[in-house]
Amino acid sequence: MLLLVVILAGCNKSDIPVEKTKVVEETVESSKDHEKAAEDTEDKEQVLWPDAFQRSKEGFSFPASLAVAENIQKGIWWEKIEHDHLTKEEEAAAVETLQTVIKGEASKEEKADQIKRFVAETYFPDLPSMSTYTPRGKINLEEVESTSNIKLNGRELKENIHIAIILDASGSMKNVQDGKTLMEMAKESIEDFASNLPDKAKVSLTIYGHKGTGSEADKKLSCSSIEEIYPLSTYDADIFATELESIAPSGWTSMAASLTQVGEKLAVESNEESTNVIYLVSDGKETCDGNPVEAAKQLADSNINPIINVIGLAVQSEDANELQKIAESAEGRYINVKNQQELDKEFQESNNSIQQWIDWHRQNTSEAIDQLMEDKQRLMDLNEQTVDRLMLFLRHAKQTLMDLNKTQDLDQEVYNIVFEDLENFYNTMYREKDELYTAKFKTIEETYNSTKSEIDETYNNNF
Repeated sequence: MLLLVVILAGCNKSDIPVEKTKVVEETVESSKDHEKAAEDTEDKEQVLWPDAFQRSKEGFSFPASLAVAENIQKGIWWEKIEHDHLTKEEEAAAVETLQTVIKGEASKEEKADQIKRFVAETYFPDLPSMSTYTPRGKINLEEVESTSNIKLNGRELKENIHIAIILDASGSMKNVQDGKTLMEMAKESIEDFASNLPDKAKVSLTIYGHKGTGSEADKKLSCSSIEEIYPLSTYDADIFATELESIAPSGWTSMAASLTQVGEKLAVESNEESTNVIYLVSDGKETCDGNPVEAAKQLADSNINPIINVIGLAVQSEDANELQKIAESAEGRYINVKNQQELDKEFQESNNSIQQWIDWHRQNTSEAIDQLMEDKQRLMDLNEQTVDRLMLFLRHAKQTLMDLNKTQDLDQEVYNIVFEDLENFYNTMYREKDELYTAKFKTIEETYNSTKSEIDETYNNNF
């Protein structure tokens, strides 16, 4: 319960007396472990919420867009309410803790802000990446019988498949999420991805930011340290694992120069029968003064004509927008992943796509439609998760507000302000979610219908 006091104290230390409720005092007396939990929480309190939750004199505001909301740190009790583990006693303790707001000398608007911040930092949902989800493009069936018919990102894959992985090894990859550093997550997912590539595929691994430090003095060294640690070749488990294990995140982020260098190396190895695929995995934006958007565009227009997919690992919305621009400039896909499970899923889907199209001649044409239908299912899953989690947050936030009103004689004007803001936040998120869902679903449907027409036409022309 001390976590509740920490959050409440963090709302506005000048207006709220930091005092323990009877429930909290009894909890602390019963176990010394709560003292350590409180200390741990104190350490984390400063990084719980990005600037999207206003801490300025203007007061507290819920996120104004779904993209921002998706990148907000989940509430400390989110997992409890998601798995229906929040007890009546805990709900009552939350209300009792909020009595310090009601009894305080703050204005009605300030009390409303403090209650809103409390329910947000306690119950805010872990939203899926609905806003950045991009459906796969239409499968081109124009040369079903005359080529190898391998497709990726809606484009033909040729006989020689070159997979170039660019991994961010800058200092920010030391950040920890779910008990692992971002680098550890990336290493495990990349190794699993490479180990499951088709036998004919060749893979390379290039890293940047692994030398120097994040200091200005080391910027030149770090930004120029781009190394292909696994040259383009068939996958060798022992060598690949050894090189991958040797990476330690350290310095600056040089995506533009890395894309250019990888493109030059692919050009040496490629010919007319080669398909080049670049996966750029990063947790942030360019910090070495390069222009990765222009570098990606130049690569896409070059003779090697690569497919460039960008994977953003646990990035904030501003950085995610920058990474998405890189992918869009090369007509590739941007994939925003929030944890290792999503990263594994994306790599697995990429592997499945490559293998699926290698085996195209032995598969029924319905499998091409199935791939498009998977996008529809995934969109529906994201839609359902978004709605369910927003509703769960709204329900618990409202319940806390109603319990506070019932048991603590909450001022009606304060109640109305909080209630209305909760409703407005939910409705705003729901409307934006609906608009995104409708647009993305329409894209998937149009792609499906166009592909089906091509399949039917090909069938009729040949039989």
